[in-house]
Amino acid sequence: MKKISIIIPLYNAENYISKCLDSIKNQTYKNFEIIVINDKSKDNSWGILNDYVSEHLNLNFIIINNEINLGLSKTRNKGIDLATGGYIIFMDNDDTLADALSLQYFIDQTDNDPDIILGKTRFLLNDVPKESNYHRLKNKKGTYTDNEILDGFFSGEWAVTAWNKLYKTAFLKNNNLKFLDDLLHEDELWAFETAIAAKKINFLQEETYVYYSMSNPNSMTATVGLKNIEHYLIILTKKLEMSTEKGLYCRSRFTENYLKNFANYTILRNVCKMDFGTFKSFYVKIEKEFDKSFPQKGLFRLHPVLAYYLYRMKFDKDFFLYGKFPKYVNPLLKI
Repeated sequence: MKKISIIIPLYNAENYISKCLDSIKNQTYKNFEIIVINDKSKDNSWGILNDYVSEHLNLNFIIINNEINLGLSKTRNKGIDLATGGYIIFMDNDDTLADALSLQYFIDQTDNDPDIILGKTRFLLNDVPKESNYHRLKNKKGTYTDNEILDGFFSGEWAVTAWNKLYKTAFLKNNNLKFLDDLLHEDELWAFETAIAAKKINFLQEETYVYYSMSNPNSMTATVGLKNIEHYLIILTKKLEMSTEKGLYCRSRFTENYLKNFANYTILRNVCKMDFGTFKSFYVKIEKEFDKSFPQKGLFRLHPVLAYYLYRMKFDKDFFLYGKFPKYVNPLLKI
């Protein structure tokens, strides 16, 4: 039987971790190890975990207590290093597997040796089932290979989360696919790197994971702070660099639009709601980075003052000209 390593970073989840572990315990497929790494929780998560392990000696646990708070990236990387299974699944400590067959569904799809297998996600908002376009799989067939993977990823056919995917351990280790240390939104960059490296991925028809949220991922009005945007700029810069280094513009016709959309909808959509000086700083940096990859395209080369007002017209609902003149605004912004 093929062994699965389930990696769960644990942080301040005293009210959730037992339910998460119960969903694993109840699996019909039993060849797994559970790697739980407590990242210096401030509540009783570590005590609850130890009690759970003591009460379930039949389960194969590896539990680690970080001496200092390492953050999600370093904690997940430690889990990858500890994994002894041929496959790896990441879980968040407040989520669950969908039902008792979740692991079996994944294992049943390993016969054609994919690097990654993606399952369907059940999304609960405040414990109420909701439709989430972001988490919905939009694949056009059951298996993608090589450049099909990039086309699908750049077209947004699946979410850029680390969880609810089965990864071949050798694929992660041979390609040195580690999460970047001390980076917010680390899944965003890591998913990009795994899509570049993967040669084959499979898609499941079954729900395999339950994602619990207290906020709506489809909301366009969620507040994004300056620190978050700074880290998104780091991610954009690295994506542009890797796209050039790996020749992604030749591998997928969607590369340019994907990167433009990331700059427009993830960074500038949020920063245009701040003061002009902050917007100008980000806009000029983005222009500089795109000029390295697309010097002939003239992207993000509007005068910063004009750009500021155009982006506010496009995205800032508090701006008195919001939503006006879209047939002029969109072409100028090249959106």
